[in-house]
Order: sequence, then C-alpha cells, then structure tokens
Amino acid sequence: MNNRLLRYFIFFTTSLMSSCAASNYVSQIKQAELPRLGLQYNIQEVEIIDSRSDQKTEDIKLPVLSKPNSLIKHIPALTVSHKEVLEKVIRENTTASGESVKAIIDISESYKEFSSTWSSEKEKSFAQLKVSFIKKETGQLIKGCDTSGELFVQSADATNERMEELYKLTLKNVLYNCLNSMSIQEKK
Repeated sequence: MNNRLLRYFIFFTTSLMSSCAASNYVSQIKQAELPRLGLQYNIQEVEIIDSRSDQKTEDIKLPVLSKPNSLIKHIPALTVSHKEVLEKVIRENTTASGESVKAIIDISESYKEFSSTWSSEKEKSFAQLKVSFIKKETGQLIKGCDTSGELFVQSADATNERMEELYKLTLKNVLYNCLNSMSIQEKK
C-alpha cells in the first residue's frame, strides 16, 4: 500500500510541476520583449484575409481524460482579439513616417492541436501568414513576405486558456518574423 501511495504522490507532483512549467513557459514567451523593427512605412489600413476553411467558432474540445496517441486538430475562427494582436504587431513595428501603405495579412493556415502520450499532453499552435505592403494610391506591391511557425508546450493537463494564449503568441511571433525578414531585406 505504501508503494502505491508513493507512486501516486510522485505522479501527482510530477504532473503538477509539468503543468506549472508549461504555464511559466507561455508566460515567459508572452513577457519577452521583441525589439521594434522600425520599418519606414506609414500604415494607412490593415486588412486581414482569412483563407482557411473549416473554422470552428467554439473552442477546442479537450478530453477530460486523455488516451495515449490522441490527436485533435482545431481551426479556430478569427476573432476580434486575434485581429487586434496582428494589427498591433504591424503598428508597433512600423513608423508613422515613410511611404503610405496598406498592410494585407493573409492567414493561409493556422490551427491549435492537442496530442497525448501515456505520460504527457502536448498543446501546439501553428500559423502560416503572407504579408503584403501595397502602395495606397496605385495598389502596387512594395514589400512582401511569407512565413510560418509553431509553438508548443508539454504538460500533464492541457487547458483551453493556455492553448488560446499559445495560439495568439504564435500569430504574433510568426507575423513579427515575417516583418523582420522584410527589415533584413531593406538593410541589404
């Protein structure tokens, strides 16, 4: 009986630490300051195009008890808060001076994914974006980029809140990386 209690205690402690570590990791990424890129464009408008299909307005349905080798892929509908994250990244990394442009962000793919093994659960989010800066007067393409990326955490207990936070961070980081590639091109 004591061995069984000890194993339960070790499993519970490990599970708790794993969940805390995942939450701390997401918080650290969220708090990380990305340097401002200072792209010399005056953003007049931000248009967000969602090219994905099969979007769901409800949140991902996480199992109460996960089974090994479970996999759930969820394509969340684009919300106001998702749009705000994307627009904020564009505005923070461009100046109000320079050429007047319209920024177009095309979300070609993005999703949340839950998977599990016998010992842990994995929360993952993925995004693929295409960004175009279009001359406001003529509609001519000035700059563009296309990039993708993902973030994931492993824990003992996945949560919708952490998955949503991870999804927003993925959108933010992928868009930032795309803009950074534009910045590098300009410096050449």
